[in-house]
Amino acid sequence: MDDLDRLLSETMHGAAGHAPSGNGLLGTVHDRSRRYHRRRVATVAGVSVAVVLAAGIPFLTAAPEPVLPPAASTPAPNVTLVDGWAAPEFPYTLPLTGGMREPVVTAENGRLSAFFEATELRDHADVTVTVSTDEPAFTTEATETEISVRGHAGTLRTVDVKPARQLTLVWRESSSRWIRLATDDTYTTSQVVAIADSLSSAALPVQPPFALSRSPAGLVTDTVSASRMTFRAPNTSTAGFRTVLRERQPLAGTNIQVGGSGAVLNRSAGTVTLTVDVPSWNATLEVTVTGGLTISDTDLIAYAEGVRILNRSDPE
Repeated sequence: MDDLDRLLSETMHGAAGHAPSGNGLLGTVHDRSRRYHRRRVATVAGVSVAVVLAAGIPFLTAAPEPVLPPAASTPAPNVTLVDGWAAPEFPYTLPLTGGMREPVVTAENGRLSAFFEATELRDHADVTVTVSTDEPAFTTEATETEISVRGHAGTLRTVDVKPARQLTLVWRESSSRWIRLATDDTYTTSQVVAIADSLSSAALPVQPPFALSRSPAGLVTDTVSASRMTFRAPNTSTAGFRTVLRERQPLAGTNIQVGGSGAVLNRSAGTVTLTVDVPSWNATLEVTVTGGLTISDTDLIAYAEGVRILNRSDPE
């Protein structure tokens, strides 16, 4: 044994009395291992906190984030917008007569009507003329009289109510057009027929409650009244694009701005609704797209921003 080996042997023998037992040595190793593990976890957690705080995201726990399923995608829009709106036109008018106002034209479920209001009630009565592609249906009981009108077979229906009996004259004007003329018994039967005979061709535009900067492309105007405008897809009977002016209602949780007004945009299964506060009218504007129609948020907001409420409007 050389001098180096002898020195090493003496050193190890001298330190043997101070070394821990086998169990003690293993415990010491485990303690040190746990301390190192805690330091590593603390270090990783500290880095995570720093990253989360730097991103501005509230830090809740050091547990790994759950894997979420993909969000449901918004259906591809099939409704786009075009500039302006072309008003449907009522195809008839009555001769201007003292005691009657010029007509107000509206649309309801695809049927066009012209309302001629009487201002002198002794010799005149309100008259409403409606055109449709299908035969008018009635639910009230009435006395019916067959009568000739405008060279066609017609039916005069008389409903006996107060203060005046209601008279409705119905006939088929052509293969694709039915006409219904409604008034009251201020007029005699012969006068009602004379009013129908006096109808002449015209092009009276529907008078809307809103001026539209944009309208849905490819859809048909369905209803136009003092409070709403609705549109439907061709060859369908359901209006899937509706704009309604309602009496003002509080909006909960406005999430966007439309033309500087608070609004709520909500999407649910098959329906998107945009509700806009209109304080200047003490009203709420509601735009709904449903019935299989879809539209992008951008176009829906652009449509609503292009709606200008007219003085003839009357919130419902």
